[in-house]
Order: sequence, then C-alpha cells, then structure tokens
Amino acid sequence: MSGGRSLGRLQDSSRRSLLLLPDADLLGLTDALLQSEAKAAISTAQLPDSVLESLQLRLLRPKTVRRPLHPLLSPQAKLFEQQVCNYQEKALTVTMVADWAQSLGLPSRHVLALEQAVDELLLNALYDAPRSPLGTPRYAAMAPPERVLLQALPGESAWVRFASDGVRLAVSVSDQMGQLRRQTVLSYLARCATAQLRHQSPIEEKTSGAGVGLFLTAMAASELLFRLRQGHCTEIVFCQYLSRPRPLRVLAVDDDAPFLPASS
Repeated sequence: MSGGRSLGRLQDSSRRSLLLLPDADLLGLTDALLQSEAKAAISTAQLPDSVLESLQLRLLRPKTVRRPLHPLLSPQAKLFEQQVCNYQEKALTVTMVADWAQSLGLPSRHVLALEQAVDELLLNALYDAPRSPLGTPRYAAMAPPERVLLQALPGESAWVRFASDGVRLAVSVSDQMGQLRRQTVLSYLARCATAQLRHQSPIEEKTSGAGVGLFLTAMAASELLFRLRQGHCTEIVFCQYLSRPRPLRVLAVDDDAPFLPASS
C-alpha cells in the first residue's frame, strides 16, 4: 500500500489515518478511503520525497492545531477572503478568483476548470446547504430564476478564501451549516469517476446539486481536502500547482461525525 515508502515519523494513529498508494487516480483514491477509516489517501507516483514528507507530517494535524488554508501553503502567503450572500456576489467572486488565478500564470484551461468548480461550490453552499426547521433542504423546490433573487439568511452566507505562495494556489469554499458527510462525498466521487471511466457523463444522472460541484472540484484539483464539522461547517479546499498543474493526487476527508462503513 505504501509503494515502498515509509511513513517516517508518523505516529500509529496517523498511520491508520493516511493511506499511501503507489499509483492511484480519483477512483483509486476514493475506493481506498471507502474501504477504510482513513481520513486521507495520497498517490505517491512521481511525488517528490520532500513533498510527500511534508504532506505526511502536516496533512492530518491534530484538531487542536490551527490549520492554515492548505497544509503546504507558505505561512507568508497573503490570504484573501470574500463573503458571498447572494447570486450577484457569487458571480463577482467567481470572476475575482478566476482573474486572480490567471494573473498568477495558471494555464487558461485550468483557470476555466477552477472557475467552474468555484461557481458550483458556491451554488451548493448558498442553495443546497441551508435547511428548514424540519431539516430538509430549504430551497430544493425553488426554480433557478427564483434563487437569483434570494439573500442569504444570517449565518447562511458562503465564504471563499484563496491564497498563493508562488508555487501553488489554494482556494476554499465554506458554509456554516455542516450538512455534508464523508459517505456522501466519497460515494458521489466514486460514482462520477466510474462513469467517466466508462466514457459516460459523470453528472448526467446526478441526485443532487452538490454532486456536480464535488466532481468538478476533484477534476480541477491536485490536492483536495474536505473539512466537515457536523452542524457547524463544511469547507472544501483545493490546491493546484502553477508551473505544471497536475491531476488529483491527494484526497482528504476529515469528518468529525461517527464513521459509517460503506454498505456492500
């Protein structure tokens, strides 16, 4: 499983939380996490030892340690933050992030993928995450033209954070509802990756709006982190490298809800 590489100084608890796979794509990373209680999986193929060691030591820091936007991002990187409360602010923020990424030199096709992912994730945070007093999605039955007119209720706005250290850029989208769970994330990514492998549309039979955003984000990222705090926060962080954007090689799903094994 480790592809001949050691986990070095990781403690036993971290060994069980981090999987090293010699050569895995999105489906391989997702399947590995579905079959274990591990919180993260890394594809080690062509991954420099220095980067792997940093990921091992910093990806799964204890909850008591303050986490930066991305564990490998330089502490000196300037962090930008934007609150999003309605559809118009969503559009402006998506454009802002895309222009920022382009100004850093990210190739155009990766800028477009990033833009699409941020747009979908903001739609999820604004319109799929909020719940009614009964716990059902508040805006599920509302048509898109009606959603355009909505203003987020107090505590239900979305947040976008982004930063770059000149080597990589990282962007996160978060909400304060904390509805997304590990099993939902992994099941949808596995379903989409399997459909793509069969040359089918990964999103044509989506069961919810959230799935589109998750899949497009996975396609735009080199390293993808989910920080899921039940009833409190959902944060999705993705990283891409500026010099040579790479396909997904790190998938982390850190959920504080009780672990539920995948159904057979």
